[in-house]
Amino acid sequence: MKNSNQSEKRIRFGDFEADLRTGDVRKQGHRIKLQEKPFQILALLLERAGEVVTREELRQRLWPADTFVDFDANLNTSLNRLRQALGDTGNEQVFIKTIPRQGYRFIAAITPIDDSDGPLASPPGSATLGVPSLPLALPLPNSNGMAAAAAVAHERDAGPAGRRAARAGLDANAAAPAQPAGGIWQRSRYVLAMTILVAAAVGGLAYVRWFRGLALAGRTPGREIILVTPFENLSGDASQDYLSDGLTDEMITRLGQTAPGHLSVIARSSAMQYKGAHKTVEQIAREQRVDYILEGSFRRQGDQVRITAQLFDARGGGSLWTEAYERNTSDLLAIQSEVADKIARSLSSEISVPATRPPAEARPVKPESYDAYLKGLYELNMRTPEDLERSIEFFRAASEKDPQFAPAFAALGFSYNVAAGWTFMSPQEAYPKARAAAQKALAIDDTLADSHLAYGEVLHEYDWDWSASEKEYQRALELNPSSAVGHKLYAEYLTHAGRFQEAFAQIHRAQELDPVSLVTNSFVCFVYMHAREYTKAIRECEKVVELQPRFMPAHAWLAGAYVFSGHYEQAAAEFKKALELSSSANYFLTSLAMTYGLEGKKDEARKLLGELNLRATQTYVSPFGLADVYMGLADREQALAELEKAMQEHSADLVFLATTPEFDSLHDDPRFKAMIARIGFPQSALAEPAAASKSASR
Repeated sequence: MKNSNQSEKRIRFGDFEADLRTGDVRKQGHRIKLQEKPFQILALLLERAGEVVTREELRQRLWPADTFVDFDANLNTSLNRLRQALGDTGNEQVFIKTIPRQGYRFIAAITPIDDSDGPLASPPGSATLGVPSLPLALPLPNSNGMAAAAAVAHERDAGPAGRRAARAGLDANAAAPAQPAGGIWQRSRYVLAMTILVAAAVGGLAYVRWFRGLALAGRTPGREIILVTPFENLSGDASQDYLSDGLTDEMITRLGQTAPGHLSVIARSSAMQYKGAHKTVEQIAREQRVDYILEGSFRRQGDQVRITAQLFDARGGGSLWTEAYERNTSDLLAIQSEVADKIARSLSSEISVPATRPPAEARPVKPESYDAYLKGLYELNMRTPEDLERSIEFFRAASEKDPQFAPAFAALGFSYNVAAGWTFMSPQEAYPKARAAAQKALAIDDTLADSHLAYGEVLHEYDWDWSASEKEYQRALELNPSSAVGHKLYAEYLTHAGRFQEAFAQIHRAQELDPVSLVTNSFVCFVYMHAREYTKAIRECEKVVELQPRFMPAHAWLAGAYVFSGHYEQAAAEFKKALELSSSANYFLTSLAMTYGLEGKKDEARKLLGELNLRATQTYVSPFGLADVYMGLADREQALAELEKAMQEHSADLVFLATTPEFDSLHDDPRFKAMIARIGFPQSALAEPAAASKSASR
């Protein structure tokens, strides 16, 4: 609930301004980070400026009577931190004077600020970013979450190269774990988690400007655009980052469903680059070309959490409103709904945007269930096999602790889909579990876009039900048009179906929503490659590789375009780079073996095939990938035998069978035709390559 009893307590002293309602402290307009205990000391000293505040009074304010701490040591530490934040550390004390054997006195002149003066002042032209903190530090118990370091984008295959690229790729431009999806999920099939941090440093401004230009060129007119910056963890405990990231993801999802015809929400991987960046609202508005920015912060203790949210008009209007909440963690979803609703109402009054879909009533969620859910999202975004396994465990726990919490089931279904696509689990094991979880989520809440995406993946990749899966993708985007993941998944489906122009439209919409996502932007290469536009595919991927040399999916997609345009030497070099960046993933080893075979280096190809067969005794190796190798060796019979194995297990890769180029020579074989018929490809996927290429040209 909002703290209202201090509604007038905003104070200016020296170069500083403090808001005692929210805990926001700024120096010359720039927000400074001040943890809870130092801020409480400052608040008490400001309330009694000019008076001596005893150490006992400070103890009573900071630590209740039933709290057992080393009072003297903790008070001295908190005072030192406050002095350092204020620059009051010299011999001459400017703000806080120590009164020997008595206590402390705030000695600087103070000026109360009336609320009619507007938000805390910023220097000219630089409204600062950083949600006001609250005057309470609420430490979490240690958790299993690691400090956020990576954000992953949900992407998939593009023929033998792109397939492995997307499934082995991650989005390398976020500063924290890419879009539990649904806002929750930014997915890929394999991870090199630290690629993320490199993207911001290596890609630089050229990367941001180039991709932003692409996104702006196709930006949907008539929509206001909002960016949710990462919720700031004010506890000083890095183990709580999973909660910060989860709140950000969920807020993006909630807003995406608030006014779908009028409001677009920038996706997770683009938002997460601002985690810890301390950029001003004006800077972010220039970089992302958004109209509004929502920033937030939180502190938590046990089942209690305090959250602040502040909405900025990024076009120069300053802060529109600030809201503070103190609730039980079971009400976190309700808080998010309230914030989304308040934003919708604010925008309605500011820019006449109707809130066409009021947020659904959020039911209370058991705190232990929601906590496990957020931890699962955090692990899912890290995208290593071990993290994926942990995410499944957390989502399972969340669904068991609260069997009516639909997002937990949707996320669980998504994790199983990822496990099947990455071949961490066999299709027969993973997809039935994904189906059960997604259907349970839909039974609880069929308005949850992520449930439709998870179910659509099963229908598409395992059931080969093209009509039903497309309806699920379309329904998900109807519910949340701001889901960049949804647009990418639908673009992938359309590519499999041979509907390339429609695929381009979807991926360009994803670019609008996620303008700095490397995977989103390199996905254009994926579509061109399947459309047999290899020159254009090479051009698109080379742009990404030039801007981010360590972005592995772009190397693999580029390799695929090279191999099918007959540039085998360049293709082999790119596949080797992908192998290096993916810790020698099986995906790329099969692609490299196929390339050697096509190039005429049969001995090298057979050597790698032997290594793959050895790996298959210890880990899962997709028979679809082995079929690629045999096609490179011109062994049609063995390739068909491996494809039949893939058919029996319903390999996720089979949705590429009609459009991926390495199997072109099998199209007249009755056994291959029977496979195509069993998968049920639409007629658009069966067009001749020349016709497909022509339809994709722009």
